Amino acid sequence: MPKQTFYNLSEDKRNLIDEVLKDEFSTKPYKDCNVKNIVERLSIARGSFYQYFDDLMDSYFYILDKETKDVHLLFMSVLKKNNNDVSRALDVFGDEVCDLIFEDGEYNLYKFRYLYWNSELEDGWKATKNEYYEIFHDNSDGMRLELVYFMRAIVHSLIERNFKENWSRDVFLEKYRLHINWLKKGVEHEDC
Repeated sequence: MPKQTFYNLSEDKRNLIDEVLKDEFSTKPYKDCNVKNIVERLSIARGSFYQYFDDLMDSYFYILDKETKDVHLLFMSVLKKNNNDVSRALDVFGDEVCDLIFEDGEYNLYKFRYLYWNSELEDGWKATKNEYYEIFHDNSDGMRLELVYFMRAIVHSLIERNFKENWSRDVFLEKYRLHINWLKKGVEHEDC
């Protein structure tokens, strides 16, 4: 996350940096982004960038944290609002995650995150979000953790396919509901 020197900047300067970072990470995969493009667009010295952020990954995580929501935390919130009723939470979650990933200004941030996330990014993200992972495991109450991982794999796969196959909101929701019905009722009842 940004260093204190970033927060010492004027609001206008911070907003400009946010805008450039968001644009950089919304137009191409992280692996194709670089500090050179960012500092050129900001007309600042490379050293200034490193006064604000540890590295490119740090600036990427900052923008993700600022501009997007973690779908895992969203699910845990929906689950809690639905009194830990997994079935009801899954129904509600579909609409909420759809609203999230199809939000105009953030669509491409989610797209590049889901299509190009790798183990290096995952490890870095976990290191900055350690408290989330502890909460996630602690708040799974009576629910089996394996079930959470299973549901997460389904949702991640659908989100990834959504971006690969350029689905509309309606197609995403249709496929989400189909998969959740299979999850709830089993694949033996394919006509669910």
